[in-house]
Amino acid sequence: TSSHPSPHAAAGMACVAAARVAPCAGRVDARSGRARVRATRRTASSFVARTSASKTRASETTTSPVDDARDVCDVAVVGAGPGGLAAALALQRQGYDVRVFEQREAFRPAGVAVFIWPHGLQHLKRIDPETCARVIAAGATIDTIAVERLDPGATEPEELLTINVAGWSERMDLPPQIGITWARLTDALRAGLEPGTVFLGHALDTVRDDKRNGVTLTFAPTRSGAPAPPAVRARVCVIGADGRNSKVRAAVFGDEEDRRWGRRNIFGGRGGKSSDSPENNANVYYALSPNPPPGCGASNGCLNELRFSLCDGSGISLLDVGRGNLDLPSVDGSVGPVADATARDGTGQLMFGTTRFSEPAVVFETPKERLSHLRGMFTETTDLISAAIASTDADLVVQTTLYERNGAKEWSKGRVALLGDAAHCMYPSLGLGISTAFADAVELKERLENNEHDEASIEEALLLYSQKRGPYARALQSISRLMHSVLAATAETPRKTDASSGDKNAFSRLDPSAAFFKMWQGALWVFGDR
Repeated sequence: TSSHPSPHAAAGMACVAAARVAPCAGRVDARSGRARVRATRRTASSFVARTSASKTRASETTTSPVDDARDVCDVAVVGAGPGGLAAALALQRQGYDVRVFEQREAFRPAGVAVFIWPHGLQHLKRIDPETCARVIAAGATIDTIAVERLDPGATEPEELLTINVAGWSERMDLPPQIGITWARLTDALRAGLEPGTVFLGHALDTVRDDKRNGVTLTFAPTRSGAPAPPAVRARVCVIGADGRNSKVRAAVFGDEEDRRWGRRNIFGGRGGKSSDSPENNANVYYALSPNPPPGCGASNGCLNELRFSLCDGSGISLLDVGRGNLDLPSVDGSVGPVADATARDGTGQLMFGTTRFSEPAVVFETPKERLSHLRGMFTETTDLISAAIASTDADLVVQTTLYERNGAKEWSKGRVALLGDAAHCMYPSLGLGISTAFADAVELKERLENNEHDEASIEEALLLYSQKRGPYARALQSISRLMHSVLAATAETPRKTDASSGDKNAFSRLDPSAAFFKMWQGALWVFGDR
């Protein structure tokens, strides 16, 4: 299955490109209390120049009001992840002067990938069809999702659940589901923004709502030692899309105490204890490898598929993330993610990810030690998993922790609103984070569209956005927690033999996790997945 856009999609992209020239050429001016588009637009290049020339006054701008027009915009988005970039894209299409501020000083490829559900791409398509087509072309379409379990001593995994995602997309007239690396995804989203929209090296320090004058952001010195960039004033609003450890959420809403680490397992087993301590977390390892991995035949790879295997305390995901190996090191060691599918050959890349639900926190001295530990986890597993681990480069293994936090009690306060993981960081068990963030961006766009842009109407629009999205996101968080518990129970609690039968190979009838997946498969059958 090709992830290239169809000729019809290409024609649609051309129409959309022509239609968006006029609104992108202007800027909504909120200072007059009504929507007014200026004929001339302030360019971001002047802001870049001012940032580099501000060393002598950097300390002053962290406390002084922002008076220079070059340090003023309509909307300031904090965080250049998928949610923040989608929100910036949506608001730029409405004519807002948007700037995105990211604390990182460079975009670097990393061995982490994600999958995006069809409804998530449908939300992105509502924002900008051209960017949606670019994102699809940068990844791999996922036709099938499979969940399997490998019991200790077994040679073949048991299939617990199979979802025909391609069939669902076709029946519902939705875009495909895709697997894509983080680098390719953010590259494709940034390509839809106007040049000079994203500013790196802007680590948020303070947020101050100046009511009629807008919201002022100040920034801290960079990690590399450069002085703090000048303060920025957003006339319309500030969007906090800065992830699970959101500084906007901490500064404006002050609810840092609800972070959750570790494992939740409502079915018991080794993961049965809940913990809010990072010392009792679940370690997560990600890496990229060729697809199919060396040692596997071309037909034995993981093409157009997401496969989740559960065995011996681990959840192991194998995800096709595209063709061309563009994010893997070349012969000279260089890595160059490209959000373009034109140069693909028959090979591809595969994300290997594993969650150790009960492993204590562990720190490794070198990447090789981390890779050696990863390989030691799996001595009896499927050939595909073994080959994927064996072909992994030590420098491409990323280690993190499984993490969630309760949804924000409030998503908006004054002219500041939260979006994405900053508002609803959830377990990745269902892969809903990015799709939900794209839905947030659509709702935000609709609430700010045709707004009068006075203080009261902006605050009301952001409040309505919060009231609309909050309950929906909380429901998805609850479902993700349930799925996390099921996966942890299934991975960490092998089926027990029935001693009363005298047959050591007979499994006990009580298997709640397997029953859960069978019920899910049955529900899919009822709704047409046959």
